[in-house]
This record gives sequence, C-alpha cells and structure tokens, in this order.
Amino acid sequence: MLKSFAVLVLMFVLGNTSVAQQVTEWTPAQVNTKIKANGAFTLLDVRTPEEFVEGHIPNALNIDVNGPDFEQKIMKLDKKKPVYVYCLAGARSKTAASILKEKGFQAVSMQGGIKAWKSAGLPVIKGR
Repeated sequence: MLKSFAVLVLMFVLGNTSVAQQVTEWTPAQVNTKIKANGAFTLLDVRTPEEFVEGHIPNALNIDVNGPDFEQKIMKLDKKKPVYVYCLAGARSKTAASILKEKGFQAVSMQGGIKAWKSAGLPVIKGR
C-alpha cells in the first residue's frame, strides 16, 4: 500500500516517471479486437463504483485504483491472463497498469478511457 502511494506521489510530482513510461497503451479498437477474439484476459475498470454503475464495458471487473484495498484485490486476479485496464480518460488506468506490472501482471492501459470507447461507438452497459 505504501509503495503504490509512493508511486502515485512520484508520478504526480515528476509528471512522467520511468514506471509510467513502461506501460503499454492500446486504442479502444485494439482492446475491442482482443475482446472479440475471446482469448483469456481480464478487463479491469479502475474507476469508482459510482462511475462504473453509470456505464462500463461489458464483462469488466471494477476495482477502484484509489481504493484502500486496490493492491489486495488485484492480487486475486490471474497473473497468467493479460489485464486490459481502463478508466474515464486514461490517467488512472496508466497508474493502475504500472502497479499491476510491478506485481508481475501483463497489463495494458486503454488510451482515452471509456470516453474514447464511447466515442468509437463501442458497447457500454449500465448497472452492476
């Protein structure tokens, strides 16, 4: 927990750290292609539960990157599966993907977040 907080502080203070630079980013179209391929993956929405209910990508899990138990919850995910991470516009997903990579996951951040996903006309559902 303290380590992820330190990473967040450094990313905020320094702007663009080497950890953030290591994060792979894909467009919504690239993520959608992977989803349609039906391979093994985890789709992770790192926004707040309130944001998630307002609209999310079908079959996404919701774990708030700013929640106190984020690291504990992500450790329950399957490290053998790539994790496609998104948020509202892309900043929180990059932070979350950095933390996931530090923990040994294959993580990809979606550029532009759910805003870009919606702009591309891709499906969104409301509720849990």
